Amino acid sequence: MASTETSTYDPRKAEWEGISIEKWEAAKWKQWKAKHPATDDLAKIEREYLRIKHSVQVANSALSLERVKVKIKLTSAKSIGLQGTFPCKVGDVGKNGSLNKQYTISLGFTANDVGLKAAVAKARELDLLLITKQFQWTPELLGKQNQNSQSKLLVGVNQSEKLIKELIQEYEQEFWKTHIKNRQGLRTWDSHYLRHLKKLPPDMPLNLESLEAALEKTKPNTSSRFFLSWQLKKFCDFCGFDGVKTVDSYATPKPHPAIRRIPHDEEIIQGFELIGTPLSAFASKDNITFPEQWQWAYGMLATYGLRPHELFAIDLDAFTASENTFHLLRLNPSLTEGTKTGERNCGVPPIHPHWVKLFDLQNVKPPTIGGTLSNQTAKLQIRFRNVNLDFRPYDLRHAFAIRGHRLQVPIKTMADYMGHTVQEHTRTYQRWMSEDANLEIYKEVVINRMGASKEVMKEKIRELEAENLALRGENEALKGILRQHQLGEF
Repeated sequence: MASTETSTYDPRKAEWEGISIEKWEAAKWKQWKAKHPATDDLAKIEREYLRIKHSVQVANSALSLERVKVKIKLTSAKSIGLQGTFPCKVGDVGKNGSLNKQYTISLGFTANDVGLKAAVAKARELDLLLITKQFQWTPELLGKQNQNSQSKLLVGVNQSEKLIKELIQEYEQEFWKTHIKNRQGLRTWDSHYLRHLKKLPPDMPLNLESLEAALEKTKPNTSSRFFLSWQLKKFCDFCGFDGVKTVDSYATPKPHPAIRRIPHDEEIIQGFELIGTPLSAFASKDNITFPEQWQWAYGMLATYGLRPHELFAIDLDAFTASENTFHLLRLNPSLTEGTKTGERNCGVPPIHPHWVKLFDLQNVKPPTIGGTLSNQTAKLQIRFRNVNLDFRPYDLRHAFAIRGHRLQVPIKTMADYMGHTVQEHTRTYQRWMSEDANLEIYKEVVINRMGASKEVMKEKIRELEAENLALRGENEALKGILRQHQLGEF
């Protein structure tokens, strides 16, 4: 086997007979891949990793007996570090404002017997410094990367040569190193990063005043304040600026989402007529969407529980095909350039099949909405608002989920229909189950079933009573025959 392959091989990703190497008992390192040839170089690397891992466990047990609080840790397959609770570095704050914080220190010890002995000796040394309160962060302990960030912090928290707009440009360049520059990536940058960073004054250096100016643009106990605080911490960390205490002084918990009012099926049917309200005589005829097109879009959202943007990812040829007797709906993720649409692995059936005919969905009339995908979904939202519907497009999706629960569709099946995991389905959609919806499900599942059982029992009782009456008549007839027989003999 090539030496380059063995030198770059990471044994921590190894598996044997379905068991991950990280779940293997390190003490049994000799038994790892015992059936493989002894010349298997990768197996040797994996066994050596397990042997060192076991040696680290033994060393930590010995340190615990000595009451040494600094422990040994395998930071990678080839290096050993130290882990413990130390005084906070400059700019750091411990949990709940503590002056101490847990750190993993990498000192370049190789993952072999010699490196392990050196790490044990260093652990005892650092523990003694902590006990005698003589511990200090030296360049050796900080490492090269942390030395640079610490030196920036020590210069002064209010000093920064670059303007915020320049720092944001550098931050964006760093962002694209770990993200694909497609529609979804651009949306993530705009919605989760730039949206919040725009609140910072662009022509000022990054300092405490600029952070406070941004934070004061949001209200306490709002989602805006929560996500702005989260993003500013990340931005300050990237810039090597100590602004954590200032951001934390403004930070408030993420509020719970307001309870939605999910429309009932009767309201949805009424809404179909409402969204077909005739257009104004003064409406622009350029790129116009007609009432019947709005109704078709509305009917598809209501019948199949689509996300609003998925309306533009429907495989219309498959939907209108003659062999599609169950009116299954399939989505083509390529039409929306990659979104959550791709998570569905099955066709979506209408939970109310009669709605396909009621809303005339087979007569395809897709809306002609121009612009980007975000603009198209926004115009759909505007149409709902303009015709005074009491709910939003996404509420039709929530109603679809509740409808499935009411009709006792299994949760796993509903999760597949809606394009997400069972955990997300339970967490997200059952939250919108109102008291009325829960009561309705209780009536259908429990009360109606009990009512049906009572009717069956009553019918059974009536049959038994009739049978009992017939047996009594037969018994009386037999008694009469017996009496006549006895009198005849007499």
